Amino acid sequence: MGVWGTGLFSDDEACDVRDHYRELLEDGVEDAAATQLTVERFRAYLEESDGVALLAFAVTQSKLGRLDPDIRDRALAVLDRGADLEVWERDNPKLLPKRRAMLEKARAQLTGQQPLRRRLRPPKRISSGLAAGDVLAFALPGRVALLRVVHVHSHRLGETPVLEELDFKGAEVPSRDALERLGPKVKDPIAFAHVLSPDTRLFAFVMQRIDWQRAGFRKVQTISARAGDEQAPVPSVGISWAELAERYRRQSAQ
Repeated sequence: MGVWGTGLFSDDEACDVRDHYRELLEDGVEDAAATQLTVERFRAYLEESDGVALLAFAVTQSKLGRLDPDIRDRALAVLDRGADLEVWERDNPKLLPKRRAMLEKARAQLTGQQPLRRRLRPPKRISSGLAAGDVLAFALPGRVALLRVVHVHSHRLGETPVLEELDFKGAEVPSRDALERLGPKVKDPIAFAHVLSPDTRLFAFVMQRIDWQRAGFRKVQTISARAGDEQAPVPSVGISWAELAERYRRQSAQ
């Protein structure tokens, strides 16, 4: 866990609590249940002596018009004790005034007139437009690179396709039957995974609104599922579609 500034949410624990609570509300969980679930998940954080996570929870609730009286009282007790000012005075005295000002602002937020309850809409889910078994082609000088969609993981923000580069050397996309027989490329895969890693797969994501189509990939075929595809985990290697395309271009130019 890290701290990178004097702000209340310049802290990993504070952000974790805030984001979890907001996500529950966005997903339609009732207010009281969202509070209880957050308390249960982050109980250790919320009971820490410096009270940073608890303050973050209370301030988040307040800004959303949902300040729970018990959470408020516990947070105010933290402020009355000085929260983590002693730590800042010892470790970073030059920033102590800014930290103290932040805590005073938090107190004002919790004791002042509370905002009206805000309705949080669920995030817009972005579809990848891909399905397991789809084969994507990327044209390069003198050859075409092929990727198989192993599995598409669905999550609250959209979909994450797991990809496997196919072991193919050629300038034209082969027939469906030939594609069915192509195995994964395990030597110098485009994912550039560690040489000792047994997994050569990667996952791709949209960045700067550049999806697979805008990056230059095209869907050329859909082939049969393979054993284990449905249970394929999200790999440790992830890359945007734009960067994936650029990697292919750099590799081809070598």
